[in-house]
Order: sequence, then structure tokens, then C-alpha cells
Amino acid sequence: MGRDAYIYGRHPVEEALRGRPHDVQRIFIAGGGQSTRLADLEQAAKEHNIPVVVVGKRKLDGLVGAVPHQGVVAAVVPFAYAELDALLEHSPEAKQPPLLVALDHVQDPHNLGALVRSAFALGAHGLFFPKDRAVEVNATVVKTAAGATSHLPIARVTNLRRALEDAKRAGLWVMGTAAEGQEVIYDVDLTGPTVVVVGSEGKGLRRTIAECCDRLVRIPMSGDLGSLNASVAGAILLYEAARQRAVVLGGQSG
Repeated sequence: MGRDAYIYGRHPVEEALRGRPHDVQRIFIAGGGQSTRLADLEQAAKEHNIPVVVVGKRKLDGLVGAVPHQGVVAAVVPFAYAELDALLEHSPEAKQPPLLVALDHVQDPHNLGALVRSAFALGAHGLFFPKDRAVEVNATVVKTAAGATSHLPIARVTNLRRALEDAKRAGLWVMGTAAEGQEVIYDVDLTGPTVVVVGSEGKGLRRTIAECCDRLVRIPMSGDLGSLNASVAGAILLYEAARQRAVVLGGQSG
């Protein structure tokens, strides 16, 4: 997010107030005919001493453009990325082995937002991607993630291959998703410390990243599409990891 960063939509703003209230600087709400949900959001903002400004719809459109802002926009500080080391330092008190998601130059903000949402919903402990040639966390990502960016640690790294090597040294297995993978996801153990690597839209995993993976796995498909959307492929693999962990570890989270 830039210097004047905004997020929009009721759910993303609610989750920002719940998960990162110190990052919210001001909230703009459309005047006239407020719903109970907007009134509750305004009350939550006041509890955190965050200014609430009632404005016209044109003002909101001017802040974020022609997007479905649902009558609420929040001015926030630039997104606070986590450090990769923090993602790799899994607490010994945690009930499950670490499950991280790495993205190889995903550039569509809707895909990134959907992956963040799936990762958080399915029990991943963090997500990371390279700083260059990849989308950053912006208002579209926050909206698509339905507020999950306020809860899931997200890191940007200078070199993805080096970051994956660091993860391997920390004891995590690196599993890449690829159409040419020799193993089907249902036959791979995802209950241990794992990094799931998802490739970019259209190109998939780069050769150097695929070579860095401990194993390449594929999602079986009956059609001839060749590959799935990045966010769909990531969600399927994360769901399989969550399913296996629920069976083996009794559904414990954390």
C-alpha cells in the first residue's frame, strides 16, 4: 500500500478493527440510511478512539474509485509485512507443525487475496512471496481476502529460492504444485512441517523454484484444461493439508 493507503468494504474494515486497530487512522462512512452493521462498525471505531467521518458517496468514490466499498472506507498505515524469520520460528507450544504458503510471482491481486483468505481459513501459519514482479498487499487484496490480511502473517522476501532454502534448513519440507508433478496430492503426507509453493498465473513455477522443491505434486483433473487458476490450486492443496491434519492430529488448530 502507498503512503495514502485505504481499505474498503464492511468486512475488511471490521477485521482491521478487530485484528490491527492500531493501523487504522480514520474511517469514512457514507451518510444517510446507515445499516445496523455500519452503526456497529462506527461504535467499534469509537471504542478504539479512531475518528469516524460521515461523507457522501462521491467522496468515497474519490478515495478508492468505482469499487464495491459498501459505504465504508478506512485510511490505514502502509501494510506491515512480517519477517520471514518470524514465520519460520514456529512456537514449540503450537498444536500443529508449521504450514506455510509461498507464491512464485503471483501478480493478480484477486488471486493473492483469495490465497490469503484460503490460507487463513484452512489453518496455514503464514504466507510469503518475492518483492519483485509480484503484487503487493493493496486494497483489492484486502477486500478479496475478506479481512484475512489482518490476521495471517505475510512476508515479502528478496529472493524466493533463498527463502525456500532457509525454510528447508529450519526443518520444513517444500512441496511445489506443478502439472508435471510425479505424485498426486492425496498420496503425499502434508501433516509435517510444510511449505506449499504455488506458481504464477499462466507460467506456473519457474524452473529454479521447481528444482528447489523437495517434491512436486499435482492435482488430478479429469478435463484437458492443463492447469488450474493459482488461487484454486493453492486452495485445493491447503484443503488437503487441513483434511490430513484433522485426521492425524484430531482437528487441533494453532
